[in-house]
Amino acid sequence: MSKRIRSAPRKQPRQERAKATVETILEAAAHVLVTSGYEGATTKAVAERAGVSIGSLYQYFPSKEALVAMLLERFHQQAVEVLSDKLVPHPITDLEQEVRELVRVLVEFYGVNPRLQRLLLEQAPRIGPLRAVQELETRVESLVQTVLAQNLAFERPRNLGLVVFIIIRALRSAVWATVVERPELMGTPELVEELSTLVLGYLRPRAYPVTSSRSP
Repeated sequence: MSKRIRSAPRKQPRQERAKATVETILEAAAHVLVTSGYEGATTKAVAERAGVSIGSLYQYFPSKEALVAMLLERFHQQAVEVLSDKLVPHPITDLEQEVRELVRVLVEFYGVNPRLQRLLLEQAPRIGPLRAVQELETRVESLVQTVLAQNLAFERPRNLGLVVFIIIRALRSAVWATVVERPELMGTPELVEELSTLVLGYLRPRAYPVTSSRSP
């Protein structure tokens, strides 16, 4: 018999009352994690904060890892919803303005409740890969690729899927590192400008062809 993954929810709420209970538990978990840290947080403390029995909590979340996993999934879902509004296919008349606006929205989103987001990002490796999060990232890549395919004519043949993959990973890594290591920079115009420059420098057609430095 395969072992149950401790970061997986035990069951999904179906009735409105059950959904409300799960919402309360998750809000309590976010509060306890921020105030007590990951190591100090316990499912008992979360249940007490939520005003539910520990048995009620375990009906939905078998462990602290499962709570963190669900908070991570919801966090990414909210990010996709925010970005989707900016990634509706449309003609791009000013690439710099479009990129800066997208980066600004992304930075502002990550700047909300940075203590919780820092904790979630730090604990993500402990939780392991989450299928829902991977599916959300794939959706973002698809949206970005659709917009670029309709608006950018590259000077040389490029693998657009790879271009988008690199952009998304570069932005994600830079923003996550800022949240964890330099949270005071979140939301600043300087961060938006530097990240925008990073993306624009990669997207713009090269003025000169890339030549190999290797001898023939």
